[in-house]
Amino acid sequence: MRAVRAAMRRADGPSGRRGPGTGNPALRGRATLAVCAAAGLAALLAACGPASGAATGGSAPGTGNGSTVTYAEQPGGIPGYPFPFIGATLNNNAAVTMSQWDSIYNLNYFQYLMYRPLYWFGTGVEPYANKKLSLAYPPIFSGHKVTIRMKSNYKWSNGQPVDAQDVVFWMNMMKEQGPNDVDYSTTGLPGDVTNVKAASKYVVTMDITSPQFSQSWFANNELSEITPMPLAWDRTAAGPSNCATVVASCGAVFDYLSTQALKNPSTFATSPLWSIVDGPWKLQSMDSQGGATLVFNKDYSGPVAANHITKFIELPYTSEQAEYNVLQDPTGGQAIDVGYLPTVDAPVPPPGSSVGANASSLPGYSLDADYAWSINYFPYNFGNTTGQGAIFDQLYFREAFQSLVDQEGVIAGPLHGYGKPTIGPVGNYPVTKYLSPQLEAKGDQWTLNLSKAKTLLSSNGWSVVPNGTDTCTKPGIAVGDCGAKIPAGAKLSFSMIYPTGIDWMQSAVRELVSNASLVGIQISATAESFNQVTGTAFNPGNHSWQLAE
Repeated sequence: MRAVRAAMRRADGPSGRRGPGTGNPALRGRATLAVCAAAGLAALLAACGPASGAATGGSAPGTGNGSTVTYAEQPGGIPGYPFPFIGATLNNNAAVTMSQWDSIYNLNYFQYLMYRPLYWFGTGVEPYANKKLSLAYPPIFSGHKVTIRMKSNYKWSNGQPVDAQDVVFWMNMMKEQGPNDVDYSTTGLPGDVTNVKAASKYVVTMDITSPQFSQSWFANNELSEITPMPLAWDRTAAGPSNCATVVASCGAVFDYLSTQALKNPSTFATSPLWSIVDGPWKLQSMDSQGGATLVFNKDYSGPVAANHITKFIELPYTSEQAEYNVLQDPTGGQAIDVGYLPTVDAPVPPPGSSVGANASSLPGYSLDADYAWSINYFPYNFGNTTGQGAIFDQLYFREAFQSLVDQEGVIAGPLHGYGKPTIGPVGNYPVTKYLSPQLEAKGDQWTLNLSKAKTLLSSNGWSVVPNGTDTCTKPGIAVGDCGAKIPAGAKLSFSMIYPTGIDWMQSAVRELVSNASLVGIQISATAESFNQVTGTAFNPGNHSWQLAE
Protein backbone atom coordinates (compact mmCIF):
# COMPACT_ATOMS: atom_id res chain seq x y z
CA MET A 1 0.00 0.00 0.00
CA ARG A 2 1.05 3.56 -0.51
CA ALA A 3 0.80 5.54 2.69
CA VAL A 4 -0.16 9.12 1.98
CA ARG A 5 1.02 11.63 4.52
CA ALA A 6 -1.47 14.19 5.75
CA ALA A 7 0.47 17.43 5.57
CA MET A 8 -0.42 20.76 7.12
CA ARG A 9 0.92 24.10 5.96
CA ARG A 10 0.50 27.76 6.83
CA ALA A 11 -1.39 28.74 3.70
CA ASP A 12 -0.74 32.49 3.52
CA GLY A 13 2.69 32.50 5.13
CA PRO A 14 6.09 32.22 3.49
CA SER A 15 5.60 28.51 2.82
CA GLY A 16 3.10 29.49 0.15
CA ARG A 17 6.11 30.16 -2.09
CA ARG A 18 8.00 27.27 -3.55
CA GLY A 19 11.72 27.53 -3.10
CA PRO A 20 14.17 26.48 -5.79
CA GLY A 21 14.61 22.78 -6.21
CA THR A 22 11.38 21.51 -4.70
CA GLY A 23 10.83 18.82 -7.33
CA ASN A 24 11.07 15.19 -6.21
CA PRO A 25 14.23 13.42 -7.40
CA ALA A 26 14.10 9.73 -8.18
CA LEU A 27 13.97 7.53 -5.12
CA ARG A 28 16.65 4.86 -5.05
CA GLY A 29 14.90 1.74 -3.84
CA ARG A 30 16.88 -1.44 -3.27
CA ALA A 31 14.34 -4.00 -2.17
CA THR A 32 14.59 -7.36 -3.86
CA LEU A 33 10.89 -7.93 -3.35
CA ALA A 34 8.16 -5.59 -2.23
CA VAL A 35 5.84 -7.37 0.16
CA CYS A 36 4.05 -4.48 1.79
CA ALA A 37 4.31 -1.65 -0.72
CA ALA A 38 2.49 1.59 -0.05
CA ALA A 39 2.25 4.69 -2.20
CA GLY A 40 3.42 7.69 -0.24
CA LEU A 41 0.35 9.74 0.54
CA ALA A 42 0.65 11.90 3.61
CA ALA A 43 -1.51 14.39 5.40
CA LEU A 44 0.44 17.61 4.94
CA LEU A 45 -0.15 20.46 7.34
CA ALA A 46 0.69 24.02 6.41
CA ALA A 47 0.13 27.00 8.61
CA CYS A 48 -1.99 29.96 7.54
CA GLY A 49 0.27 32.58 9.06
CA PRO A 50 4.01 33.28 8.99
CA ALA A 51 6.28 31.19 11.15
CA SER A 52 7.87 32.75 14.19
CA GLY A 53 10.45 35.28 13.07
CA ALA A 54 9.72 34.74 9.38
CA ALA A 55 9.25 37.62 6.99
CA THR A 56 6.12 37.56 4.90
CA GLY A 57 7.55 39.40 1.93
CA GLY A 58 9.74 38.01 -0.83
CA SER A 59 13.18 39.27 -1.76
CA ALA A 60 15.52 39.30 -4.68
CA PRO A 61 17.57 36.11 -5.01
CA GLY A 62 20.53 36.00 -2.70
CA THR A 63 19.82 39.17 -0.69
CA GLY A 64 19.33 37.21 2.52
CA ASN A 65 16.30 39.27 3.54
CA GLY A 66 13.60 36.93 2.35
CA SER A 67 11.38 34.48 4.15
CA THR A 68 12.11 31.47 6.32
CA VAL A 69 10.27 28.16 6.19
CA THR A 70 10.40 25.51 8.89
CA TYR A 71 9.79 21.93 7.86
CA ALA A 72 9.12 18.97 10.14
CA GLU A 73 11.23 15.93 9.29
CA GLN A 74 9.65 12.48 9.20
CA PRO A 75 9.82 11.00 12.72
CA GLY A 76 12.99 8.99 13.20
CA GLY A 77 14.23 9.69 9.66
CA ILE A 78 16.91 12.31 10.05
CA PRO A 79 19.70 13.59 7.78
CA GLY A 80 23.27 13.64 8.97
CA TYR A 81 25.65 12.58 6.19
CA PRO A 82 26.62 15.11 3.48
CA PHE A 83 28.83 12.97 1.19
CA PRO A 84 26.47 11.96 -1.69
CA PHE A 85 28.41 8.78 -2.48
CA ILE A 86 27.35 6.28 0.20
CA GLY A 87 29.33 3.16 0.88
CA ALA A 88 28.37 0.33 3.20
CA THR A 89 31.51 0.34 5.35
CA LEU A 90 34.67 2.38 5.86
CA ASN A 91 37.99 0.67 5.12
CA ASN A 92 36.11 -2.63 4.93
CA ASN A 93 35.51 -2.30 8.68
CA ALA A 94 32.04 -3.69 9.44
CA ALA A 95 32.01 -1.71 12.67
CA VAL A 96 31.99 1.61 10.78
CA THR A 97 28.99 1.76 8.46
CA MET A 98 27.34 4.47 6.38
CA SER A 99 24.43 2.48 4.96
CA GLN A 100 22.06 3.97 7.56
CA TRP A 101 22.23 7.22 5.60
CA ASP A 102 20.97 5.66 2.37
CA SER A 103 17.41 6.93 2.77
CA ILE A 104 15.17 9.56 1.22
CA TYR A 105 15.46 11.58 4.44
CA ASN A 106 19.20 11.98 3.99
CA LEU A 107 19.35 11.96 0.19
CA ASN A 108 16.24 13.76 -1.03
CA TYR A 109 15.66 16.11 1.90
CA PHE A 110 19.29 17.00 2.56
CA GLN A 111 21.98 16.01 0.05
CA TYR A 112 20.01 16.78 -3.12
CA LEU A 113 19.32 20.31 -1.87
CA MET A 114 23.06 21.00 -1.98
CA TYR A 115 24.45 18.50 -4.50
CA ARG A 116 22.44 18.00 -7.66
CA PRO A 117 22.04 14.54 -9.22
CA LEU A 118 22.87 14.34 -12.92
CA TYR A 119 19.19 13.92 -13.76
CA TRP A 120 16.45 15.42 -11.63
CA PHE A 121 13.14 13.59 -11.55
CA GLY A 122 9.73 14.94 -10.84
CA THR A 123 7.79 18.16 -10.77
CA GLY A 124 5.32 17.67 -8.00
CA VAL A 125 4.33 14.00 -8.17
CA GLU A 126 5.37 13.24 -11.75
CA PRO A 127 8.03 10.52 -12.02
CA TYR A 128 9.53 11.78 -15.27
CA ALA A 129 12.89 13.45 -15.84
CA ASN A 130 12.73 17.21 -15.37
CA LYS A 131 14.67 18.67 -18.30
CA LYS A 132 14.71 22.12 -16.75
CA LEU A 133 16.30 21.12 -13.44
CA SER A 134 18.63 18.35 -14.67
CA LEU A 135 22.35 19.06 -15.00
CA ALA A 136 22.47 17.38 -18.42
CA TYR A 137 20.37 17.16 -21.53
CA PRO A 138 18.59 13.84 -22.23
CA PRO A 139 21.11 11.10 -23.11
CA ILE A 140 21.65 10.22 -26.76
CA PHE A 141 21.88 6.53 -27.68
CA SER A 142 23.70 5.30 -30.75
CA GLY A 143 23.60 1.54 -30.58
CA HIS A 144 25.31 0.69 -27.31
CA LYS A 145 27.11 4.03 -27.00
CA VAL A 146 25.61 6.66 -24.71
CA THR A 147 26.46 10.33 -25.02
CA ILE A 148 25.61 12.72 -22.19
CA ARG A 149 25.94 16.42 -22.84
CA MET A 150 26.17 18.57 -19.71
CA LYS A 151 24.66 22.03 -19.44
CA SER A 152 27.49 24.54 -19.39
CA ASN A 153 25.81 27.08 -17.10
CA TYR A 154 26.02 25.09 -13.86
CA LYS A 155 28.90 25.95 -11.52
CA TRP A 156 30.13 24.90 -8.12
CA SER A 157 30.08 27.56 -5.43
CA ASN A 158 33.90 27.76 -5.66
CA GLY A 159 33.51 29.00 -9.23
CA GLN A 160 34.51 25.79 -11.00
CA PRO A 161 32.17 24.42 -13.71
CA VAL A 162 30.06 21.30 -13.20
CA ASP A 163 31.46 19.33 -16.10
CA ALA A 164 32.10 15.91 -17.61
CA GLN A 165 35.11 15.12 -15.39
CA ASP A 166 32.89 15.51 -12.31
CA VAL A 167 30.69 12.72 -13.67
CA VAL A 168 33.70 10.50 -14.40
CA PHE A 169 34.92 11.19 -10.85
CA TRP A 170 31.70 9.62 -9.53
CA MET A 171 31.81 6.70 -11.95
CA ASN A 172 35.46 5.91 -11.15
CA MET A 173 34.68 5.78 -7.44
CA MET A 174 31.65 3.58 -8.07
CA LYS A 175 33.78 1.16 -10.08
CA GLU A 176 36.60 1.07 -7.52
CA GLN A 177 34.34 0.59 -4.51
CA GLY A 178 32.45 -2.26 -6.15
CA PRO A 179 30.05 -4.09 -3.79
CA ASN A 180 30.90 -1.68 -0.96
CA ASP A 181 28.86 0.94 -2.81
CA VAL A 182 25.26 0.54 -1.66
CA ASP A 183 24.05 1.15 -5.25
CA TYR A 184 26.51 -1.23 -6.90
CA SER A 185 25.17 -3.83 -9.33
CA THR A 186 26.95 -6.30 -11.58
CA THR A 187 24.00 -6.22 -13.99
CA GLY A 188 23.36 -2.49 -13.54
CA LEU A 189 25.59 0.49 -12.89
CA PRO A 190 28.58 0.30 -13.04
CA GLY A 191 28.77 -3.37 -14.06
CA ASP A 192 26.99 -2.92 -17.37
CA VAL A 193 29.07 -0.02 -18.73
CA THR A 194 32.64 0.39 -19.91
CA ASN A 195 34.83 3.06 -21.53
CA VAL A 196 33.43 5.84 -19.33
CA LYS A 197 35.28 9.01 -20.25
CA ALA A 198 35.08 12.76 -20.59
CA ALA A 199 35.05 13.13 -24.37
CA SER A 200 35.20 16.91 -24.01
CA LYS A 201 34.64 19.58 -21.35
CA TYR A 202 30.90 18.98 -21.16
CA VAL A 203 30.42 15.60 -22.87
CA VAL A 204 30.53 12.16 -21.19
CA THR A 205 30.47 8.94 -23.19
CA MET A 206 30.15 5.32 -22.13
CA ASP A 207 29.37 1.96 -23.70
CA ILE A 208 26.61 -0.36 -22.46
CA THR A 209 27.79 -3.96 -22.30
CA SER A 210 24.37 -5.61 -22.01
CA PRO A 211 23.34 -7.20 -25.32
CA GLN A 212 19.76 -6.02 -24.83
CA PHE A 213 18.67 -3.02 -22.81
CA SER A 214 15.88 -0.49 -22.48
CA GLN A 215 16.95 3.09 -23.14
CA SER A 216 14.33 4.52 -20.77
CA TRP A 217 15.30 2.02 -18.05
CA PHE A 218 18.99 2.86 -18.41
CA ALA A 219 18.35 6.61 -18.30
CA ASN A 220 15.79 6.60 -15.49
CA ASN A 221 17.19 3.89 -13.24
CA GLU A 222 20.93 3.96 -13.85
CA LEU A 223 21.96 7.44 -14.93
CA SER A 224 19.73 8.83 -12.17
CA GLU A 225 22.13 7.31 -9.61
CA ILE A 226 24.96 9.63 -10.60
CA THR A 227 25.72 12.77 -8.62
CA PRO A 228 28.64 14.72 -10.11
CA MET A 229 31.32 15.51 -7.51
CA PRO A 230 33.55 18.61 -7.51
CA LEU A 231 37.22 18.06 -8.30
CA ALA A 232 38.03 19.86 -5.04
CA TRP A 233 36.88 16.63 -3.32
CA ASP A 234 39.48 14.58 -5.23
CA ARG A 235 41.91 14.44 -2.34
CA THR A 236 43.10 12.50 0.69
CA ALA A 237 44.42 13.68 4.05
CA ALA A 238 47.83 14.00 2.39
CA GLY A 239 46.59 16.34 -0.32
CA PRO A 240 45.18 16.31 -3.88
CA SER A 241 44.64 12.95 -5.59
CA ASN A 242 43.57 11.76 -9.05
CA CYS A 243 40.47 9.57 -8.59
CA ALA A 244 38.78 11.62 -11.33
CA THR A 245 41.19 10.11 -13.86
CA VAL A 246 42.65 6.96 -12.23
CA VAL A 247 40.25 4.38 -10.81
CA ALA A 248 42.89 2.80 -8.56
CA SER A 249 43.26 6.09 -6.67
CA CYS A 250 39.63 6.20 -5.59
CA GLY A 251 39.86 3.93 -2.53
CA ALA A 252 41.94 6.37 -0.51
CA VAL A 253 39.77 9.29 -1.66
CA PHE A 254 36.59 7.45 -0.67
CA ASP A 255 37.99 6.65 2.78
CA TYR A 256 39.01 10.27 3.32
CA LEU A 257 35.68 11.78 2.23
CA SER A 258 33.66 9.20 4.18
CA THR A 259 35.69 9.93 7.32
CA GLN A 260 34.97 13.65 6.93
CA ALA A 261 31.25 12.93 6.47
CA LEU A 262 31.19 10.89 9.70
CA LYS A 263 32.39 13.80 11.80
CA ASN A 264 30.15 15.77 14.14
CA PRO A 265 27.46 17.44 12.00
CA SER A 266 28.23 20.77 13.69
CA THR A 267 31.43 20.87 11.58
CA PHE A 268 29.72 20.43 8.20
CA ALA A 269 28.73 24.05 7.59
CA THR A 270 32.32 25.31 7.86
CA SER A 271 33.95 22.32 6.16
CA PRO A 272 36.02 23.29 3.09
CA LEU A 273 34.57 20.15 1.44
CA TRP A 274 30.82 20.30 2.14
CA SER A 275 30.60 24.07 1.67
CA ILE A 276 31.27 23.53 -2.06
CA VAL A 277 27.81 22.99 -3.58
CA ASP A 278 26.10 23.25 -6.95
CA GLY A 279 22.52 23.18 -5.65
CA PRO A 280 20.28 26.05 -4.54
CA TRP A 281 21.08 25.60 -0.85
CA LYS A 282 24.14 25.80 1.41
CA LEU A 283 24.30 24.46 4.93
CA GLN A 284 24.40 27.16 7.60
CA SER A 285 24.26 24.92 10.67
CA MET A 286 23.44 21.37 11.74
CA ASP A 287 23.25 19.34 14.94
CA SER A 288 23.62 15.67 15.78
CA GLN A 289 19.83 15.24 16.17
CA GLY A 290 19.22 16.00 12.48
CA GLY A 291 18.23 19.63 12.83
CA ALA A 292 19.53 21.62 9.87
CA THR A 293 19.39 25.19 8.67
CA LEU A 294 20.08 25.85 5.00
CA VAL A 295 20.40 29.22 3.28
CA PHE A 296 20.00 30.13 -0.36
CA ASN A 297 23.14 29.65 -2.45
CA LYS A 298 23.60 33.01 -4.18
CA ASP A 299 25.95 31.32 -6.67
CA TYR A 300 23.32 28.82 -7.82
CA SER A 301 23.07 28.94 -11.59
CA GLY A 302 19.89 26.94 -12.10
CA PRO A 303 16.34 28.30 -12.49
CA VAL A 304 15.14 30.34 -9.50
CA ALA A 305 11.67 31.67 -8.71
CA ALA A 306 11.41 35.46 -8.53
CA ASN A 307 10.14 35.35 -4.95
CA HIS A 308 11.83 32.45 -3.28
CA ILE A 309 12.52 31.60 0.34
CA THR A 310 16.04 32.33 1.56
CA LYS A 311 16.23 30.11 4.64
CA PHE A 312 15.00 26.56 5.09
CA ILE A 313 14.97 24.96 8.53
CA GLU A 314 14.48 21.22 9.00
CA LEU A 315 13.27 20.17 12.45
CA PRO A 316 13.76 16.63 13.78
CA TYR A 317 11.20 14.68 15.81
CA THR A 318 11.41 11.29 17.48
CA SER A 319 7.74 10.49 16.91
CA GLU A 320 4.62 11.71 15.17
CA GLN A 321 3.15 12.56 18.55
CA ALA A 322 6.10 14.80 19.43
CA GLU A 323 5.55 16.79 16.24
CA TYR A 324 1.77 16.80 16.74
CA ASN A 325 2.27 18.35 20.18
CA VAL A 326 4.17 21.26 18.61
CA LEU A 327 1.48 21.71 15.95
CA GLN A 328 -1.12 21.93 18.70
CA ASP A 329 0.95 24.24 20.91
CA PRO A 330 3.87 25.91 19.11
CA THR A 331 4.84 27.83 22.27
CA GLY A 332 6.69 24.72 23.44
CA GLY A 333 9.04 24.66 20.45
CA GLN A 334 9.84 26.31 17.14
CA ALA A 335 6.72 26.92 15.06
CA ILE A 336 6.25 24.59 12.09
CA ASP A 337 5.28 25.92 8.67
CA VAL A 338 5.00 22.54 6.97
CA GLY A 339 4.50 19.34 8.91
CA TYR A 340 2.82 15.97 8.89
CA LEU A 341 -0.35 15.07 10.71
CA PRO A 342 -0.36 11.51 12.07
CA THR A 343 -2.89 9.64 9.97
CA VAL A 344 -4.39 8.14 13.13
CA ASP A 345 -5.35 11.73 14.04
CA ALA A 346 -6.25 12.88 10.52
CA PRO A 347 -9.91 13.40 9.57
CA VAL A 348 -11.17 10.60 7.32
CA PRO A 349 -11.66 11.83 3.72
CA PRO A 350 -15.26 11.64 2.53
CA PRO A 351 -15.91 9.70 -0.72
CA GLY A 352 -14.36 11.47 -3.70
CA SER A 353 -12.08 13.67 -1.58
CA SER A 354 -8.35 13.38 -0.97
CA VAL A 355 -8.48 14.83 2.55
CA GLY A 356 -10.97 15.29 5.35
CA ALA A 357 -11.99 18.55 6.97
CA ASN A 358 -9.30 20.42 8.89
CA ALA A 359 -8.77 19.21 12.42
CA SER A 360 -10.40 21.75 14.76
CA SER A 361 -7.52 21.33 17.22
CA LEU A 362 -5.10 22.82 14.68
CA PRO A 363 -6.42 26.28 13.79
CA GLY A 364 -4.43 28.25 11.25
CA TYR A 365 -3.36 25.23 9.22
CA SER A 366 -4.57 23.91 5.90
CA LEU A 367 -4.61 20.20 5.20
CA ASP A 368 -3.39 18.60 1.98
CA ALA A 369 -2.56 15.09 0.80
CA ASP A 370 1.13 14.80 -0.03
CA TYR A 371 1.62 12.25 -2.80
CA ALA A 372 5.07 10.83 -3.40
CA TRP A 373 5.51 8.73 -6.54
CA SER A 374 7.07 5.77 -4.81
CA ILE A 375 6.44 2.41 -3.23
CA ASN A 376 7.11 1.23 0.29
CA TYR A 377 8.85 -2.08 0.27
CA PHE A 378 9.38 -4.96 2.65
CA PRO A 379 12.76 -6.63 1.99
CA TYR A 380 13.76 -10.19 2.82
CA ASN A 381 17.42 -10.90 3.51
CA PHE A 382 18.10 -13.52 0.86
CA GLY A 383 21.71 -13.60 2.05
CA ASN A 384 20.68 -14.46 5.60
CA THR A 385 23.05 -16.96 7.20
CA THR A 386 20.97 -17.87 10.26
CA GLY A 387 18.94 -20.45 8.36
CA GLN A 388 16.10 -18.35 6.97
CA GLY A 389 17.63 -17.30 3.64
CA ALA A 390 16.78 -20.66 2.05
CA ILE A 391 13.14 -20.22 3.07
CA PHE A 392 12.98 -16.73 1.57
CA ASP A 393 14.31 -18.19 -1.69
CA GLN A 394 11.10 -20.19 -2.13
CA LEU A 395 8.52 -18.44 -4.30
CA TYR A 396 5.63 -20.28 -2.65
CA PHE A 397 6.71 -18.91 0.74
CA ARG A 398 6.87 -15.32 -0.51
CA GLU A 399 3.44 -15.73 -2.08
CA ALA A 400 2.08 -17.11 1.18
CA PHE A 401 3.63 -14.27 3.15
CA GLN A 402 2.25 -11.66 0.76
CA SER A 403 -1.21 -13.16 1.32
CA LEU A 404 -0.95 -12.12 4.99
CA VAL A 405 -0.65 -8.42 4.16
CA ASP A 406 -3.93 -6.54 4.47
CA GLN A 407 -3.30 -3.37 2.45
CA GLU A 408 -6.94 -2.40 2.25
CA GLY A 409 -7.44 -2.97 5.98
CA VAL A 410 -4.46 -0.83 6.94
CA ILE A 411 -5.58 1.96 4.60
CA ALA A 412 -9.11 1.96 6.00
CA GLY A 413 -7.85 1.56 9.59
CA PRO A 414 -4.74 3.29 10.95
CA LEU A 415 -4.15 5.23 7.72
CA HIS A 416 -7.68 6.71 7.91
CA GLY A 417 -8.05 6.49 4.14
CA TYR A 418 -4.75 8.20 3.33
CA GLY A 419 -3.28 5.51 1.12
CA LYS A 420 -3.56 3.52 -2.09
CA PRO A 421 -2.99 -0.23 -2.53
CA THR A 422 0.15 -1.08 -4.46
CA ILE A 423 -0.48 -3.65 -7.18
CA GLY A 424 3.10 -4.27 -8.30
CA PRO A 425 6.60 -2.81 -8.51
CA VAL A 426 5.37 0.26 -10.44
CA GLY A 427 3.36 2.87 -8.57
CA ASN A 428 -0.27 3.02 -9.64
CA TYR A 429 -1.11 6.40 -8.15
CA PRO A 430 -0.60 9.12 -9.22
CA VAL A 431 -1.19 7.97 -12.78
CA THR A 432 1.92 7.13 -14.79
CA LYS A 433 2.68 5.86 -18.28
CA TYR A 434 5.03 3.29 -16.78
CA LEU A 435 2.25 1.12 -15.35
CA SER A 436 0.93 -1.64 -17.61
CA PRO A 437 -2.77 -1.07 -18.40
CA GLN A 438 -3.34 -4.82 -18.03
CA LEU A 439 -1.82 -4.84 -14.55
CA GLU A 440 -3.73 -1.72 -13.58
CA ALA A 441 -6.98 -3.35 -14.67
CA LYS A 442 -6.29 -6.41 -12.51
CA GLY A 443 -5.83 -4.30 -9.39
CA ASP A 444 -4.50 -5.77 -6.16
CA GLN A 445 -4.01 -9.49 -6.77
CA TRP A 446 -2.64 -10.09 -3.29
CA THR A 447 -5.40 -9.14 -0.91
CA LEU A 448 -5.50 -10.68 2.56
CA ASN A 449 -6.12 -14.42 2.14
CA LEU A 450 -5.25 -16.65 5.11
CA SER A 451 -6.69 -19.74 3.43
CA LYS A 452 -4.41 -19.28 0.43
CA ALA A 453 -1.38 -18.87 2.70
CA LYS A 454 -2.19 -22.10 4.55
CA THR A 455 -2.66 -24.03 1.32
CA LEU A 456 0.63 -22.79 -0.17
CA LEU A 457 2.54 -23.86 2.93
CA SER A 458 0.83 -27.22 3.51
CA SER A 459 1.20 -28.20 -0.15
CA ASN A 460 4.92 -27.49 -0.03
CA GLY A 461 6.06 -29.70 2.80
CA TRP A 462 5.11 -27.70 5.90
CA SER A 463 3.03 -28.92 8.81
CA VAL A 464 0.78 -25.91 9.45
CA VAL A 465 0.00 -25.26 13.12
CA PRO A 466 -2.27 -22.21 13.54
CA ASN A 467 -1.20 -20.15 16.57
CA GLY A 468 1.82 -22.46 16.84
CA THR A 469 4.94 -22.77 14.72
CA ASP A 470 4.99 -24.46 11.31
CA THR A 471 7.64 -27.13 10.76
CA CYS A 472 9.16 -28.58 7.59
CA THR A 473 8.11 -32.25 7.55
CA LYS A 474 8.91 -32.96 3.92
CA PRO A 475 12.42 -31.75 3.10
CA GLY A 476 13.70 -32.00 -0.44
CA ILE A 477 13.54 -30.33 -3.83
CA ALA A 478 10.77 -32.31 -5.51
CA VAL A 479 7.32 -30.85 -6.12
CA GLY A 480 5.56 -30.63 -2.78
CA ASP A 481 8.81 -30.52 -0.76
CA CYS A 482 9.99 -27.61 1.38
CA GLY A 483 12.75 -26.69 -1.05
CA ALA A 484 16.50 -26.60 -1.46
CA LYS A 485 18.66 -26.30 1.67
CA ILE A 486 15.65 -26.40 4.04
CA PRO A 487 16.22 -29.24 6.53
CA ALA A 488 13.60 -31.37 8.22
CA GLY A 489 12.40 -29.64 11.38
CA ALA A 490 13.05 -26.12 10.07
CA LYS A 491 10.71 -23.59 11.69
CA LEU A 492 8.78 -20.68 10.21
CA SER A 493 9.99 -18.34 12.92
CA PHE A 494 11.49 -14.97 12.00
CA SER A 495 12.79 -11.74 13.43
CA MET A 496 11.73 -8.43 11.90
CA ILE A 497 12.87 -4.85 12.42
CA TYR A 498 10.70 -1.83 11.68
CA PRO A 499 10.96 1.94 12.29
CA THR A 500 9.52 3.39 15.43
CA GLY A 501 7.70 6.71 15.80
CA ILE A 502 5.17 6.21 12.96
CA ASP A 503 1.83 5.19 14.42
CA TRP A 504 0.18 3.65 11.38
CA MET A 505 3.23 1.51 10.64
CA GLN A 506 3.30 0.14 14.16
CA SER A 507 -0.37 -0.81 13.78
CA ALA A 508 0.33 -2.45 10.40
CA VAL A 509 3.19 -4.47 11.88
CA ARG A 510 1.02 -5.66 14.76
CA GLU A 511 -1.66 -6.79 12.32
CA LEU A 512 0.89 -8.61 10.14
CA VAL A 513 2.32 -10.41 13.16
CA SER A 514 -1.20 -11.44 14.18
CA ASN A 515 -2.16 -12.63 10.68
CA ALA A 516 1.06 -14.61 10.39
CA SER A 517 0.42 -16.39 13.69
CA LEU A 518 -2.93 -17.63 12.39
CA VAL A 519 -1.10 -19.73 9.80
CA GLY A 520 1.73 -20.81 12.10
CA ILE A 521 4.34 -18.19 11.17
CA GLN A 522 5.89 -16.61 14.22
CA ILE A 523 7.38 -13.12 13.89
CA SER A 524 9.36 -11.35 16.60
CA ALA A 525 9.08 -7.66 15.68
CA THR A 526 11.51 -5.09 17.10
CA ALA A 527 11.12 -1.33 16.70
CA GLU A 528 14.26 0.66 15.94
CA SER A 529 14.94 4.14 14.59
CA PHE A 530 14.50 4.54 10.86
CA ASN A 531 18.24 5.06 10.40
CA GLN A 532 18.99 1.89 12.36
CA VAL A 533 16.65 -0.11 10.12
CA THR A 534 18.17 1.22 6.89
CA GLY A 535 21.67 0.82 8.30
CA THR A 536 20.99 -2.85 8.87
CA ALA A 537 18.96 -3.69 5.77
CA PHE A 538 21.08 -1.71 3.27
CA ASN A 539 24.42 -3.06 4.46
CA PRO A 540 25.40 -5.81 1.97
CA GLY A 541 27.82 -7.26 4.51
CA ASN A 542 25.16 -7.82 7.18
CA HIS A 543 23.77 -11.34 6.82
CA SER A 544 22.14 -11.73 10.21
CA TRP A 545 18.91 -9.78 9.86
CA GLN A 546 15.87 -11.57 8.40
CA LEU A 547 12.92 -9.25 7.67
CA ALA A 548 12.69 -5.45 7.64
CA GLU A 549 9.75 -3.09 7.22
